[in-house]
Amino acid sequence: MSAKDLLDRITVKSPCEASWDSMIGNEQVRFCEHCNLTVHDLSQLTRKRALHLVRASKGRLCIRYQSRPDGTLLTKPPSQELHRIAQRASRIAAGAFSATLSLSSTAGAHGSPISALSLGSDLVSVEGRIGSSVQPLFSGASISGTITDPNGAVIPGAMVNISNVTTGQTRVVISNDEGVYQCQSLEAGTYSLTIQAPGFTSSEIKDIVLQSDTHMQFNQMLEVGEIRATVGAMAMPEPSNPLVKAALEDDLQVLLALLTRDNVNERDKATGTTALEQAIQNGNREMVQVLLSAGANANSQNESKQTALMMMGEEATADIAWDLIHSGAKIHLKDNEGDTALIEAAMVNNVSVLNTLLQAGAKVDEKNEAGQTALMLAAADGLNKNVRALIAAGADLNARDNENKTSLSYAKQNDQARVVKLLLSYGAVEWVQLKSQ
Repeated sequence: MSAKDLLDRITVKSPCEASWDSMIGNEQVRFCEHCNLTVHDLSQLTRKRALHLVRASKGRLCIRYQSRPDGTLLTKPPSQELHRIAQRASRIAAGAFSATLSLSSTAGAHGSPISALSLGSDLVSVEGRIGSSVQPLFSGASISGTITDPNGAVIPGAMVNISNVTTGQTRVVISNDEGVYQCQSLEAGTYSLTIQAPGFTSSEIKDIVLQSDTHMQFNQMLEVGEIRATVGAMAMPEPSNPLVKAALEDDLQVLLALLTRDNVNERDKATGTTALEQAIQNGNREMVQVLLSAGANANSQNESKQTALMMMGEEATADIAWDLIHSGAKIHLKDNEGDTALIEAAMVNNVSVLNTLLQAGAKVDEKNEAGQTALMLAAADGLNKNVRALIAAGADLNARDNENKTSLSYAKQNDQARVVKLLLSYGAVEWVQLKSQ
């Protein structure tokens, strides 16, 4: 993305000297005996889950993260908490998550387009899975290619953002174990590709002109980049906008003294947030109502295209959700990853907000770019109440994402025993069972 979001604005002012490898725990959470604190590795989470964790903590969090030379944080691809690295994969990519590299950084070069491409079989991406029995050509245009490192080894798990320059719509695909990515059913138009992979410099390909029913190939070599690992107490950026700062500090009197119809929708440059978004994250309904009455835009989107309704954390209430909806908040809008307000709410321990969105008409089985539904993500996080509410609303128990995983698959993958038991009691099955029938 061109602008840094909240995750890229956090810092660690006093890095901890304790070694991550000496801490007890798993890849995502460990306990530091030196500080007597729990440490969360943001780079082992998807960007969306890391943002949820950061927002919920309100800055009180000890973290570890890995960053690129430009300061942006490394996170997992949207569709994967863990990505299996094949034997043929780049050794550089395989080692990027386990070691701190200090290597030179240079720009990557892209390949040439080839029309009338004959697509290979068994390609896996966020867009879907293609078997050898499927015809190689699809309706609409398509883009594919192979991502490699400077040694020619393939890079699995590379994230490819495919943006339509005209419409602003973005789709995300992930390279498979062979380093291959593919995006199908694209509209004719001008596109740009941004390719990112942990341990490598990002690369951009611009001015790709796709005609209807054409198939173009862009192979890409990514140069190795410098990666730094940092551990310590997280420091959130302070708003530079006085109105947003007043909302952050939950100071209604100061906010009222500053508020005008001209500044109510200003987005703070330091934090990328508005006063309304800060008030919602604090769960301050009175302040939310004041801002909405002054003309706050309930559908304002940040650089990730998230709206206030998508930022309802544990502090938010059903009343605040209704206030937004009655002020014109659109429940079906999607962010850059295709998540709706309902999908976001499914990942938060706040069933009252989830039920409010369902009552307001949110589509219970809507999918994001990775093919994930609200039920899948609630199951992955072990949020039993959310799972029950979604099932009661008619959620498809056996819906499959773009990797053919169901809600039950997500619950088992994350060792959510209670959710597994609950889903099985309602007749849920895994994709392997569906495939064999």
